[in-house]
Amino acid sequence: MKTRDIKTRRPWRIVRPEGYRTHGTFSAENEPAMPSDSLKSDLMTEADMLRMYYPSGHIINDPSVYPDIYREQREPVYDENGNDTGKTVRRIYRECVPRYAFSFQQIIALKQTIHATGNDIQFELNTKAPSEGLFDDYCEFREGWAGKDMEIAFFEAVKAVKIVANAAFVGYYENGEFGYRVFSYKDGSTLYPHTDNRGRLKLFARSFYDYDENGEIVVEWLEVWDNKYLTRMKRTGEKYKNALEKILGTIGASGYTIVERKPHGFPFIPVAYKRDDDGPCWMASQDSCDSYDLSFSQMAHNNQAFGTPILVFQGEGENYDLQHDINGTVRTISMSATDKVDYLQSQSASESYMKQLDTLYKMIYEQSFAVIPPEVHSGDLPGVAVKMLYSPALEKAMADAADWQPFLNEMVRIFAYGYGLEKGKTLAYSNLPIKYWIKPYVHINESAVINDLATGVNAGFISCQTASERAPEYVCVGEWERILREQKQQQQADLLFQIKTKQAEVKNQSLNSDGDAQNQQNNE
Repeated sequence: MKTRDIKTRRPWRIVRPEGYRTHGTFSAENEPAMPSDSLKSDLMTEADMLRMYYPSGHIINDPSVYPDIYREQREPVYDENGNDTGKTVRRIYRECVPRYAFSFQQIIALKQTIHATGNDIQFELNTKAPSEGLFDDYCEFREGWAGKDMEIAFFEAVKAVKIVANAAFVGYYENGEFGYRVFSYKDGSTLYPHTDNRGRLKLFARSFYDYDENGEIVVEWLEVWDNKYLTRMKRTGEKYKNALEKILGTIGASGYTIVERKPHGFPFIPVAYKRDDDGPCWMASQDSCDSYDLSFSQMAHNNQAFGTPILVFQGEGENYDLQHDINGTVRTISMSATDKVDYLQSQSASESYMKQLDTLYKMIYEQSFAVIPPEVHSGDLPGVAVKMLYSPALEKAMADAADWQPFLNEMVRIFAYGYGLEKGKTLAYSNLPIKYWIKPYVHINESAVINDLATGVNAGFISCQTASERAPEYVCVGEWERILREQKQQQQADLLFQIKTKQAEVKNQSLNSDGDAQNQQNNE
């Protein structure tokens, strides 16, 4: 593929309302043909997503959308001697309005990420009677999964997709060791996946830039993975191009030169890619977030303009003497006996603003399936009560678990082959009969979980091995094998103690018999 074809992908879009239910009426006697309805959308980029994510990039901070106030004031003109000429000059002053941006997007992204990745990936051997060698391979696989920080990799991928709507997990094998990278636009990489008609990756590319101290692009890098090779190409930035590169650019040359091309060591593309076509995880609440920023800023502006009572002076006004503090606040007033001073009270709009803000605040979280932590006035809540309180977040995490399963399948496939190359057990790890799934996280009482497992073991409907694997925070890889080893060591110790006890009894009996015989001989 040409580089211009490689650097193509589907854009994200925001649907517009044009054409909503404007397609005529239907009559059963004269059935019309299917109307042509083109869906109009606004394009959205990953840079837009980051502007939503960071409060400094919110639209409330854009003066072209939420403008400042410009006021006109006439000022007298004085001559060179300081005398008033009777003329005035028009001056324009800008009054900066209050702007407040809140980080709802960061809160929602963190909540959804934690509920999806708070628990480790659940692994089980999918066989009835695993052999000792198979169980050893499974334990080594789990130890490698933890040692290579695959849980961290999964967390990084989920977090990136929640923020910029796409991410890629890429495995590599270098110098006899397996490693990984997680790429996303949040970290400076633009991703270009290409799939076949079955939805499988046939080519994957990412581009990133090197900048100088002034922010100018020095080199643009393009890395491309196919079924066999990793190809690295580069193109010089516009400011740093030489004469030959500029001439080649005018005649349509891409400007890319191949720097390196080497086998990546996998029999398939070692990339697991995930994209969310709906955009970042807070997209359903984005309009409410913008409205909240605007409403709060307007309320702050209203309070700034009318929150402080206005002094009203009644009288001639010539005998007033005002004393201010360093902040300009009036502290004392000197006036004649006939003069009066009072405050002009303005109607407060805080109550109507607060009603609007409270509604927006509630809907921001509900639309994104996030839960505001409830106040608990008693001790630990039962597990069912906790799940009911966090049911929106749990339901969203359950949907995410199903949505992320194909990505996890590719991630495990890449790890099994790459870590198998490192340990020399490629076939053993790739053919392990294991099942794995994502377990959504919800706040639980761990003591209650342990008691439920113990009850199941005592009742006989769950095995000790399964309970050992499911006990949170108290087990590690190969825990059941450790339990069996401890039991065998205890049995050996008990057997050794019995043997020593038996030997001592035999020795005592022998000594007693010899003593009785000697006594009998002495008596004779």
